[in-house]
Amino acid sequence: MATFKFLIQGKNNPTNIYVRLSLNKGKSIKRKTGYVINPSDWSTTGYPKQTDEDLKRFKNKLEQLKATLGTKLNEATGAGAEIDGTWLEHTIDEINNKKEKTDLDRLVNYCDYFIGSLPIKVQRNGKQGVSEITIKKYKTVKNKLSAFEAKQQKTFFVKDVNKKFRTDFIKYLQEDQKLSANTSGKYLKCVKTICLDARESEIETHPQLDKIKGFTEEKTFPYLSLDELDDIAKTPFTREALENAKDWLLIGCFIGQRVSDLLKLKSSNIQDMGGFKMIVLTQQKTGKEVAIPIHDKIKPILEKRNWSFPEPLSAVNFNLHIKDICKLAGIKEPIEGSKMICIDEEAEPKVYRKIKGVYPKWELVSSHICRRSFATNFYADTPTALLINITAHSTEKQFLEYIGKPAKDFSVQLAEYWQKEALKDKKEPHLTVMKEAN
Repeated sequence: MATFKFLIQGKNNPTNIYVRLSLNKGKSIKRKTGYVINPSDWSTTGYPKQTDEDLKRFKNKLEQLKATLGTKLNEATGAGAEIDGTWLEHTIDEINNKKEKTDLDRLVNYCDYFIGSLPIKVQRNGKQGVSEITIKKYKTVKNKLSAFEAKQQKTFFVKDVNKKFRTDFIKYLQEDQKLSANTSGKYLKCVKTICLDARESEIETHPQLDKIKGFTEEKTFPYLSLDELDDIAKTPFTREALENAKDWLLIGCFIGQRVSDLLKLKSSNIQDMGGFKMIVLTQQKTGKEVAIPIHDKIKPILEKRNWSFPEPLSAVNFNLHIKDICKLAGIKEPIEGSKMICIDEEAEPKVYRKIKGVYPKWELVSSHICRRSFATNFYADTPTALLINITAHSTEKQFLEYIGKPAKDFSVQLAEYWQKEALKDKKEPHLTVMKEAN
Protein backbone atom coordinates (compact mmCIF):
# COMPACT_ATOMS: atom_id res chain seq x y z
CA MET A 1 0.00 0.00 0.00
CA ALA A 2 1.34 3.46 -0.95
CA THR A 3 2.08 5.84 1.92
CA PHE A 4 2.98 9.54 2.25
CA LYS A 5 5.36 10.91 4.90
CA PHE A 6 6.63 14.45 5.52
CA LEU A 7 10.26 15.15 6.43
CA ILE A 8 12.91 17.85 6.55
CA GLN A 9 16.57 17.52 5.65
CA GLY A 10 18.31 20.80 6.33
CA LYS A 11 19.20 22.60 9.54
CA ASN A 12 19.07 26.12 8.08
CA ASN A 13 16.18 28.36 9.02
CA PRO A 14 13.88 28.17 7.13
CA THR A 15 14.26 24.71 5.65
CA ASN A 16 12.13 22.96 3.02
CA ILE A 17 9.49 20.37 3.96
CA TYR A 18 9.52 17.33 1.64
CA VAL A 19 6.93 14.61 1.07
CA ARG A 20 8.04 11.05 0.42
CA LEU A 21 5.73 8.75 -1.50
CA SER A 22 6.56 5.09 -0.82
CA LEU A 23 4.98 2.90 -3.51
CA ASN A 24 6.48 -0.41 -2.40
CA LYS A 25 9.54 -1.69 -0.60
CA GLY A 26 11.81 -0.95 -3.52
CA LYS A 27 10.42 2.35 -4.81
CA SER A 28 9.93 5.75 -3.19
CA ILE A 29 9.74 9.33 -4.56
CA LYS A 30 10.54 12.53 -2.74
CA ARG A 31 9.64 16.12 -3.73
CA LYS A 32 9.35 19.56 -2.08
CA THR A 33 5.90 20.44 -0.76
CA GLY A 34 6.30 24.17 -1.29
CA TYR A 35 6.28 24.76 2.47
CA VAL A 36 9.16 25.71 4.79
CA ILE A 37 9.62 25.65 8.55
CA ASN A 38 12.09 26.46 11.31
CA PRO A 39 13.81 23.10 12.06
CA SER A 40 13.35 23.70 15.78
CA ASP A 41 9.56 23.61 15.22
CA TRP A 42 9.63 20.19 13.51
CA SER A 43 8.67 17.02 15.36
CA THR A 44 9.90 13.47 14.87
CA THR A 45 6.25 12.58 14.20
CA GLY A 46 6.63 14.02 10.69
CA TYR A 47 4.59 17.14 11.48
CA PRO A 48 5.17 20.53 13.14
CA LYS A 49 5.28 20.57 16.93
CA GLN A 50 1.94 21.55 18.45
CA THR A 51 3.23 24.28 20.72
CA ASP A 52 1.12 27.19 19.42
CA GLU A 53 -1.95 27.91 17.28
CA ASP A 54 0.05 28.73 14.13
CA LEU A 55 1.84 25.39 14.23
CA LYS A 56 -1.47 23.58 14.82
CA ARG A 57 -2.96 25.27 11.72
CA PHE A 58 0.21 24.38 9.80
CA LYS A 59 -0.24 20.70 10.73
CA ASN A 60 -3.81 20.84 9.43
CA LYS A 61 -2.55 22.21 6.08
CA LEU A 62 -0.09 19.34 5.72
CA GLU A 63 -2.77 16.79 6.64
CA GLN A 64 -5.04 18.28 3.96
CA LEU A 65 -2.19 18.10 1.44
CA LYS A 66 -1.59 14.44 2.38
CA ALA A 67 -5.26 13.59 2.00
CA THR A 68 -5.53 15.33 -1.38
CA LEU A 69 -2.36 13.59 -2.62
CA GLY A 70 -3.91 10.26 -1.64
CA THR A 71 -7.06 11.04 -3.63
CA LYS A 72 -5.04 12.16 -6.67
CA LEU A 73 -2.88 9.01 -6.42
CA ASN A 74 -5.94 6.78 -6.49
CA GLU A 75 -7.34 8.64 -9.52
CA ALA A 76 -4.02 8.45 -11.40
CA THR A 77 -3.52 4.76 -10.60
CA GLY A 78 -7.04 3.96 -11.75
CA ALA A 79 -6.39 5.83 -15.01
CA GLY A 80 -3.20 3.87 -15.60
CA ALA A 81 -0.92 6.91 -15.23
CA GLU A 82 2.78 6.45 -14.52
CA ILE A 83 3.53 7.44 -10.94
CA ASP A 84 6.97 9.00 -10.82
CA GLY A 85 8.75 12.13 -9.62
CA THR A 86 7.29 14.26 -12.40
CA TRP A 87 3.75 13.18 -11.51
CA LEU A 88 4.31 13.97 -7.82
CA GLU A 89 5.84 17.40 -8.52
CA HIS A 90 3.07 18.40 -10.94
CA THR A 91 0.37 17.17 -8.57
CA ILE A 92 1.80 19.21 -5.66
CA ASP A 93 1.96 22.28 -7.93
CA GLU A 94 -1.64 21.71 -9.02
CA ILE A 95 -2.83 21.45 -5.40
CA ASN A 96 -0.90 24.62 -4.48
CA ASN A 97 -2.31 26.43 -7.57
CA LYS A 98 1.24 26.84 -8.82
CA LYS A 99 1.50 27.25 -12.59
CA GLU A 100 4.11 25.36 -14.52
CA LYS A 101 6.92 27.54 -15.79
CA THR A 102 7.26 27.92 -19.54
CA ASP A 103 10.03 29.44 -21.64
CA LEU A 104 8.11 32.73 -21.62
CA ASP A 105 8.19 32.84 -17.81
CA ARG A 106 11.88 33.71 -18.11
CA LEU A 107 12.29 37.49 -18.26
CA VAL A 108 14.73 37.75 -21.17
CA ASN A 109 12.69 35.24 -23.17
CA TYR A 110 9.55 37.29 -22.71
CA CYS A 111 11.57 40.36 -23.75
CA ASP A 112 12.27 38.63 -27.08
CA TYR A 113 8.59 37.76 -27.46
CA PHE A 114 7.56 41.33 -26.60
CA ILE A 115 10.05 42.87 -29.05
CA GLY A 116 8.90 40.50 -31.78
CA SER A 117 5.30 41.63 -31.26
CA LEU A 118 6.05 45.37 -31.42
CA PRO A 119 5.66 45.71 -35.24
CA ILE A 120 2.05 44.49 -34.97
CA LYS A 121 1.23 46.04 -31.58
CA VAL A 122 -1.79 48.38 -31.64
CA GLN A 123 -1.04 51.70 -29.95
CA ARG A 124 -3.43 53.86 -27.92
CA ASN A 125 -4.02 56.05 -30.99
CA GLY A 126 -5.28 52.99 -32.86
CA LYS A 127 -2.26 52.73 -35.14
CA GLN A 128 -0.33 49.51 -35.61
CA GLY A 129 3.39 49.17 -34.98
CA VAL A 130 6.06 51.31 -33.32
CA SER A 131 9.09 53.24 -34.53
CA GLU A 132 12.49 51.66 -35.11
CA ILE A 133 13.79 53.84 -32.27
CA THR A 134 11.32 52.21 -29.85
CA ILE A 135 12.29 48.71 -31.00
CA LYS A 136 15.97 49.59 -30.59
CA LYS A 137 15.30 50.88 -27.06
CA TYR A 138 13.66 47.62 -25.96
CA LYS A 139 16.47 45.58 -27.53
CA THR A 140 18.93 47.60 -25.44
CA VAL A 141 16.88 46.93 -22.30
CA LYS A 142 16.89 43.18 -23.05
CA ASN A 143 20.69 43.27 -23.46
CA LYS A 144 21.02 45.08 -20.12
CA LEU A 145 18.87 42.42 -18.45
CA SER A 146 21.03 39.64 -19.93
CA ALA A 147 24.17 41.35 -18.63
CA PHE A 148 22.49 41.79 -15.23
CA GLU A 149 21.74 38.04 -15.09
CA ALA A 150 25.38 37.29 -15.88
CA LYS A 151 26.52 39.66 -13.14
CA GLN A 152 24.12 38.16 -10.58
CA GLN A 153 24.77 34.60 -11.84
CA LYS A 154 21.02 34.06 -11.73
CA THR A 155 18.16 33.45 -14.14
CA PHE A 156 15.32 35.92 -13.57
CA PHE A 157 11.70 35.10 -14.22
CA VAL A 158 8.94 37.61 -14.92
CA LYS A 159 7.55 36.98 -11.44
CA ASP A 160 10.92 37.96 -9.89
CA VAL A 161 10.46 41.64 -10.80
CA ASN A 162 9.71 43.09 -7.38
CA LYS A 163 11.07 45.89 -5.16
CA LYS A 164 14.31 44.05 -4.48
CA PHE A 165 14.81 43.43 -8.21
CA ARG A 166 14.23 47.17 -8.80
CA THR A 167 16.88 48.14 -6.24
CA ASP A 168 19.47 45.64 -7.51
CA PHE A 169 18.84 46.44 -11.20
CA ILE A 170 19.09 50.22 -10.69
CA LYS A 171 22.26 49.76 -8.64
CA TYR A 172 23.74 47.63 -11.44
CA LEU A 173 22.82 50.15 -14.16
CA GLN A 174 24.23 53.13 -12.28
CA GLU A 175 27.29 51.60 -10.60
CA ASP A 176 28.39 48.93 -13.09
CA GLN A 177 27.06 50.31 -16.36
CA LYS A 178 27.67 53.97 -15.32
CA LEU A 179 24.30 55.04 -16.69
CA SER A 180 22.60 58.26 -15.65
CA ALA A 181 19.61 58.33 -13.32
CA ASN A 182 17.31 59.32 -16.18
CA THR A 183 18.47 56.45 -18.40
CA SER A 184 18.23 53.96 -15.53
CA GLY A 185 14.72 55.15 -14.71
CA LYS A 186 13.70 54.88 -18.36
CA TYR A 187 15.02 51.30 -18.62
CA LEU A 188 13.21 50.30 -15.40
CA LYS A 189 9.97 51.68 -16.84
CA CYS A 190 10.52 49.53 -19.95
CA VAL A 191 11.00 46.42 -17.78
CA LYS A 192 7.70 47.15 -16.02
CA THR A 193 5.95 47.64 -19.39
CA ILE A 194 7.24 44.24 -20.53
CA CYS A 195 6.06 42.56 -17.30
CA LEU A 196 2.61 44.17 -17.52
CA ASP A 197 2.33 42.82 -21.06
CA ALA A 198 3.34 39.39 -19.72
CA ARG A 199 0.59 39.62 -17.11
CA GLU A 200 -1.94 40.17 -19.92
CA SER A 201 -0.56 36.98 -21.50
CA GLU A 202 -1.33 35.16 -18.21
CA ILE A 203 2.32 34.93 -17.19
CA GLU A 204 2.73 35.06 -13.40
CA THR A 205 3.94 38.44 -12.09
CA HIS A 206 4.92 39.59 -8.61
CA PRO A 207 2.30 41.35 -6.41
CA GLN A 208 4.72 44.27 -6.01
CA LEU A 209 4.97 44.93 -9.77
CA ASP A 210 2.38 47.74 -9.72
CA LYS A 211 4.38 49.56 -7.05
CA ILE A 212 7.51 49.73 -9.22
CA LYS A 213 7.84 53.11 -10.92
CA GLY A 214 10.24 54.58 -13.47
CA PHE A 215 11.78 57.93 -12.56
CA THR A 216 13.57 60.98 -13.90
CA GLU A 217 15.67 63.65 -12.30
CA GLU A 218 15.55 67.33 -13.07
CA LYS A 219 17.71 68.27 -16.04
CA THR A 220 18.58 71.38 -18.01
CA PHE A 221 17.17 72.08 -21.45
CA PRO A 222 19.73 73.79 -23.72
CA TYR A 223 18.28 75.73 -26.65
CA LEU A 224 19.37 78.48 -29.01
CA SER A 225 17.70 81.83 -28.35
CA LEU A 226 16.49 84.07 -31.19
CA ASP A 227 19.50 86.36 -30.60
CA GLU A 228 21.88 83.40 -30.82
CA LEU A 229 20.19 82.26 -34.03
CA ASP A 230 20.70 85.77 -35.45
CA ASP A 231 24.39 85.55 -34.51
CA ILE A 232 24.66 82.20 -36.29
CA ALA A 233 22.87 83.55 -39.38
CA LYS A 234 25.28 86.52 -39.60
CA THR A 235 28.43 84.40 -39.17
CA PRO A 236 30.09 83.55 -42.53
CA PHE A 237 31.86 80.21 -42.91
CA THR A 238 34.58 79.50 -45.43
CA ARG A 239 33.80 75.79 -45.46
CA GLU A 240 30.90 75.03 -47.75
CA ALA A 241 29.90 72.08 -45.54
CA LEU A 242 29.43 74.42 -42.56
CA GLU A 243 27.40 76.92 -44.60
CA ASN A 244 25.15 74.09 -45.76
CA ALA A 245 24.75 72.74 -42.20
CA LYS A 246 24.12 76.27 -40.90
CA ASP A 247 21.13 76.63 -43.22
CA TRP A 248 19.75 73.26 -42.07
CA LEU A 249 20.21 74.37 -38.43
CA LEU A 250 18.32 77.63 -38.98
CA ILE A 251 15.51 75.88 -40.83
CA GLY A 252 15.29 73.28 -38.06
CA CYS A 253 15.00 75.92 -35.33
CA PHE A 254 12.09 77.62 -37.14
CA ILE A 255 10.05 74.53 -38.06
CA GLY A 256 10.42 72.45 -34.86
CA GLN A 257 10.79 68.97 -36.35
CA ARG A 258 12.93 66.01 -35.35
CA VAL A 259 16.17 65.57 -37.29
CA SER A 260 14.79 62.35 -38.80
CA ASP A 261 12.14 64.49 -40.56
CA LEU A 262 14.17 67.68 -41.02
CA LEU A 263 17.01 66.26 -43.11
CA LYS A 264 14.64 64.42 -45.46
CA LEU A 265 12.87 67.58 -46.65
CA LYS A 266 12.75 68.25 -50.40
CA SER A 267 11.25 70.94 -52.62
CA SER A 268 8.10 68.82 -52.93
CA ASN A 269 7.45 69.42 -49.22
CA ILE A 270 6.87 73.12 -49.93
CA GLN A 271 3.22 73.69 -50.80
CA ASP A 272 0.82 76.62 -51.15
CA MET A 273 -2.02 76.57 -48.62
CA GLY A 274 -4.55 79.37 -48.13
CA GLY A 275 -2.30 81.89 -49.85
CA PHE A 276 0.74 80.95 -47.73
CA LYS A 277 3.78 78.80 -48.46
CA MET A 278 3.92 75.89 -46.05
CA ILE A 279 6.31 73.04 -45.30
CA VAL A 280 4.12 69.92 -45.31
CA LEU A 281 5.43 66.55 -44.07
CA THR A 282 4.40 63.30 -42.42
CA GLN A 283 6.35 62.73 -39.23
CA GLN A 284 8.29 59.47 -39.17
CA LYS A 285 7.78 58.79 -35.45
CA THR A 286 4.09 59.71 -35.08
CA GLY A 287 2.79 59.20 -38.62
CA LYS A 288 1.06 62.58 -38.25
CA GLU A 289 0.89 65.04 -41.15
CA VAL A 290 1.85 68.60 -40.19
CA ALA A 291 1.92 71.87 -42.09
CA ILE A 292 4.34 74.56 -40.85
CA PRO A 293 4.22 78.18 -42.03
CA ILE A 294 7.56 79.34 -43.47
CA HIS A 295 9.01 81.95 -41.12
CA ASP A 296 10.49 85.14 -42.55
CA LYS A 297 13.87 84.19 -41.06
CA ILE A 298 14.22 81.14 -43.31
CA LYS A 299 12.56 82.46 -46.49
CA PRO A 300 15.90 83.82 -47.82
CA ILE A 301 17.52 80.39 -47.29
CA LEU A 302 14.89 78.71 -49.44
CA GLU A 303 14.58 81.54 -51.99
CA LYS A 304 18.30 81.53 -52.81
CA ARG A 305 17.89 77.85 -53.74
CA ASN A 306 14.80 78.50 -55.86
CA TRP A 307 12.53 77.27 -53.06
CA SER A 308 14.47 74.14 -52.33
CA PHE A 309 16.35 72.89 -49.27
CA PRO A 310 20.11 72.70 -48.59
CA GLU A 311 22.20 69.80 -49.86
CA PRO A 312 21.41 66.41 -48.24
CA LEU A 313 23.28 65.74 -45.00
CA SER A 314 23.51 62.76 -42.66
CA ALA A 315 22.38 63.14 -39.04
CA VAL A 316 25.90 62.19 -37.85
CA ASN A 317 27.60 64.92 -39.88
CA PHE A 318 24.87 67.42 -38.96
CA ASN A 319 25.59 66.83 -35.26
CA LEU A 320 29.32 67.32 -35.80
CA HIS A 321 28.96 70.44 -37.97
CA ILE A 322 26.51 72.34 -35.76
CA LYS A 323 28.92 72.12 -32.81
CA ASP A 324 31.60 73.81 -34.95
CA ILE A 325 29.06 76.35 -36.22
CA CYS A 326 27.99 77.37 -32.71
CA LYS A 327 31.59 77.52 -31.49
CA LEU A 328 32.64 79.80 -34.36
CA ALA A 329 29.53 81.94 -33.86
CA GLY A 330 30.58 82.58 -30.25
CA ILE A 331 27.94 80.45 -28.49
CA LYS A 332 30.28 79.79 -25.58
CA GLU A 333 28.26 80.66 -22.46
CA PRO A 334 29.01 78.13 -19.66
CA ILE A 335 25.84 76.12 -18.88
CA GLU A 336 25.00 73.01 -16.92
CA GLY A 337 24.27 69.88 -18.91
CA SER A 338 25.44 66.40 -19.87
CA LYS A 339 27.69 65.32 -22.71
CA MET A 340 29.10 62.03 -23.97
CA ILE A 341 32.55 61.30 -22.55
CA CYS A 342 34.66 58.16 -22.95
CA ILE A 343 34.86 56.41 -19.58
CA ASP A 344 36.80 53.32 -20.72
CA GLU A 345 39.51 53.77 -23.35
CA GLU A 346 40.64 50.14 -23.02
CA ALA A 347 37.29 48.55 -23.81
CA GLU A 348 36.47 47.30 -27.31
CA PRO A 349 34.44 49.16 -28.38
CA LYS A 350 35.23 52.15 -26.15
CA VAL A 351 32.56 52.96 -23.55
CA TYR A 352 30.90 56.39 -23.67
CA ARG A 353 28.45 57.78 -21.11
CA LYS A 354 26.71 61.11 -20.54
CA ILE A 355 28.48 62.98 -17.74
CA LYS A 356 26.85 65.95 -15.98
CA GLY A 357 28.86 69.12 -15.61
CA VAL A 358 29.26 72.73 -16.71
CA TYR A 359 30.42 73.10 -20.31
CA PRO A 360 30.59 75.80 -23.01
CA LYS A 361 27.14 75.83 -24.63
CA TRP A 362 28.42 74.82 -28.07
CA GLU A 363 29.68 71.52 -26.64
CA LEU A 364 26.12 70.57 -25.60
CA VAL A 365 24.55 71.37 -28.97
CA SER A 366 23.06 68.42 -30.84
CA SER A 367 20.43 67.97 -33.52
CA HIS A 368 17.70 67.83 -30.87
CA ILE A 369 18.29 71.52 -30.16
CA CYS A 370 16.31 72.43 -33.32
CA ARG A 371 12.96 71.19 -32.03
CA ARG A 372 13.54 72.42 -28.48
CA SER A 373 14.63 75.90 -29.66
CA PHE A 374 11.47 76.23 -31.74
CA ALA A 375 9.23 75.17 -28.85
CA THR A 376 10.97 77.38 -26.30
CA ASN A 377 11.35 80.52 -28.43
CA PHE A 378 7.74 80.64 -29.58
CA TYR A 379 6.12 79.42 -26.35
CA ALA A 380 5.68 82.89 -24.86
CA ASP A 381 3.81 84.51 -27.76
CA THR A 382 2.12 81.57 -29.50
CA PRO A 383 -0.89 79.60 -28.21
CA THR A 384 0.41 76.32 -26.84
CA ALA A 385 -2.18 74.33 -28.80
CA LEU A 386 -0.72 75.63 -32.09
CA LEU A 387 2.83 74.72 -31.07
CA ILE A 388 1.79 71.21 -29.97
CA ASN A 389 0.15 70.71 -33.35
CA ILE A 390 3.55 71.29 -34.97
CA THR A 391 5.86 69.57 -32.46
CA ALA A 392 3.35 66.66 -32.14
CA HIS A 393 3.65 66.26 -28.37
CA SER A 394 0.85 64.07 -27.00
CA THR A 395 -0.23 66.41 -24.19
CA GLU A 396 0.31 69.96 -22.98
CA LYS A 397 1.95 68.55 -19.82
CA GLN A 398 4.42 66.61 -21.99
CA PHE A 399 5.13 69.76 -24.01
CA LEU A 400 5.82 71.84 -20.89
CA GLU A 401 8.14 69.18 -19.48
CA TYR A 402 9.94 69.14 -22.83
CA ILE A 403 10.81 72.84 -22.61
CA GLY A 404 11.34 72.77 -18.84
CA LYS A 405 8.25 74.72 -17.84
CA PRO A 406 6.17 73.82 -14.75
CA ALA A 407 2.45 73.13 -15.25
CA LYS A 408 1.57 76.32 -13.31
CA ASP A 409 3.20 78.25 -16.15
CA PHE A 410 -0.12 77.94 -17.98
CA SER A 411 -1.64 80.26 -15.35
CA VAL A 412 1.11 82.82 -15.86
CA GLN A 413 0.65 82.60 -19.62
CA LEU A 414 -3.11 83.19 -19.26
CA ALA A 415 -2.53 86.14 -16.88
CA GLU A 416 -0.09 87.73 -19.34
CA TYR A 417 -2.60 87.25 -22.18
CA TRP A 418 -5.39 88.91 -20.19
CA GLN A 419 -3.02 91.74 -19.28
CA LYS A 420 -2.26 92.35 -22.96
CA GLU A 421 -5.97 92.32 -23.78
CA ALA A 422 -6.66 94.82 -20.98
CA LEU A 423 -3.94 97.18 -22.27
CA LYS A 424 -5.33 96.86 -25.78
CA ASP A 425 -8.77 97.90 -24.56
CA LYS A 426 -7.30 100.97 -22.84
CA LYS A 427 -5.47 102.06 -25.98
CA GLU A 428 -8.45 101.71 -28.34
CA PRO A 429 -10.44 104.97 -28.62
CA HIS A 430 -14.09 104.77 -27.65
CA LEU A 431 -16.42 107.12 -29.61
CA THR A 432 -19.66 108.24 -28.06
CA VAL A 433 -22.41 109.59 -30.35
CA MET A 434 -24.03 112.65 -28.81
CA LYS A 435 -27.62 113.52 -29.59
CA GLU A 436 -28.19 116.93 -31.17
CA ALA A 437 -29.98 119.44 -29.02
CA ASN A 438 -33.44 120.49 -30.18
